[in-house]
Amino acid sequence: MSVFSDTLTRYIEHKNIKVFSLAKYCDLDRSTMYKILNGKRNPPSSEVFEKMTQFMHLTPIEYNFLKETLEITQVGPDTYYTRKSVENFICQFPDQPATDITGSSFSPDPVSEQCQTDCISLVSQQHIDYYVHQMILSESVHADGKIAMFIQPDYKFLFSLLASLHASASLKIDHIFCVGTEYAFTKDHQLINLKYLREIFPLYMAGLNYSLWYYYDRIQSHYYNFNLFPCMILTSDAAILCSSDYQNGIFIKSPDVVQLLWNQFISYKEQCSLFFRPAPLTPENHKAVIDSMFDTFYDQNDLIGIQPEPCLTPFFTGNLLHEIFNYDLPQADAILAAAEQAFQMNMVKIQNEQFLIYSTREGLLQFAKTGLTDEIPEIFYHPLTVEQRIEILNGVRQCCETGVYRFLQKPLSHLPHNLHFCIRGTMGSMIFRNNTGQIIVLNIEETCLVSIFRDYLEHMNPASYCSTEKATELVDQIINDLQNNRI
Repeated sequence: MSVFSDTLTRYIEHKNIKVFSLAKYCDLDRSTMYKILNGKRNPPSSEVFEKMTQFMHLTPIEYNFLKETLEITQVGPDTYYTRKSVENFICQFPDQPATDITGSSFSPDPVSEQCQTDCISLVSQQHIDYYVHQMILSESVHADGKIAMFIQPDYKFLFSLLASLHASASLKIDHIFCVGTEYAFTKDHQLINLKYLREIFPLYMAGLNYSLWYYYDRIQSHYYNFNLFPCMILTSDAAILCSSDYQNGIFIKSPDVVQLLWNQFISYKEQCSLFFRPAPLTPENHKAVIDSMFDTFYDQNDLIGIQPEPCLTPFFTGNLLHEIFNYDLPQADAILAAAEQAFQMNMVKIQNEQFLIYSTREGLLQFAKTGLTDEIPEIFYHPLTVEQRIEILNGVRQCCETGVYRFLQKPLSHLPHNLHFCIRGTMGSMIFRNNTGQIIVLNIEETCLVSIFRDYLEHMNPASYCSTEKATELVDQIINDLQNNRI
């Protein structure tokens, strides 16, 4: 038996369905239907599955549940729930900051309490929250503030507090956490490693000087099997050691002990690896960042991505690129030459079938309206004219015909406009704007994360994106509206 056959059998019994009648309606012989009911095989096609659900008169909830059990049976529960976790991460990617500090009822004065002892026992989460609040806010105003965390990203109060900081630019935050070595899920079937990623992402959105370090281990074994105080939070002059459920701990002010813990943290960090390598795009470093971005086009690996608008850079070549480029930039000639070569390499990858991009109708419509694309920072070029936009859209249409460009349908049709995710080989990058409007290129160093995103994009359900015919019709409609001044 399988989870699908169990569910199907339960529906048949509950609705008093005759197996022979169901098989006849689905154009199957009775022996094949019994093999499906016994879990020895799955429905031979999506059309047969749809006929089965129609005959049983399933409610929308019953239909969705049966479809989910079929997908679980086909790919296995670990793969299915991992892919659903990736989909949830993409759908919930932050467009706006989340700065509410849930459960906070403390005074904002970071020095309201003067500690009279070097060591205080903490006997509840509220007690720990209080001292975390004092430590973090006090450190955030230091000229050379520093925070170190050896902790999993499941302490919501701490990460909400950090994401809401208006800290000095010199505040440095180092964070070490454990990445699971095997598939581990929450009670609601979310992959724990991706759940952690969602928890820390607001810190990147907040524009903090935040570095994430990782090591591999079994999370449950390391943090929950009779470990006294496996979590640690450090500032310049204070420390908290606490349990993994944040119910018990010790607050320490002794300079000697705090320094000892800092030394221990540094030794741990030397044994860890960077999870992300962030690169903010600023006037001072835009040449270096753009060079790094262009490097992604020169390698021989295939490229697969998901973003609001189709990848338009393959069509920004020749005279068009020269017409729209901003020549007032420092090192303009060098940037232009690198861009032209990189964008040409994009087209070569398309021609060699090494290119696959998922995007949305809304993203393409936004380009048609503005003549701008979030793929390229506005500082580098001028908005395209209507004629230039139509030229680009005709190139997109050709890619839709070949299936290289795919337009997303529910649940991803309203993809967060802030996410541009690109994978080539074992490397991955996210490009987004943080809460201050700064463009961040976040290169992914941890290969397991890249592999699960690649798996999701390579095995996306065809029902999640438009057919080639529908995609080309969609582009044709936008071109027609643009030509007739309806956009």
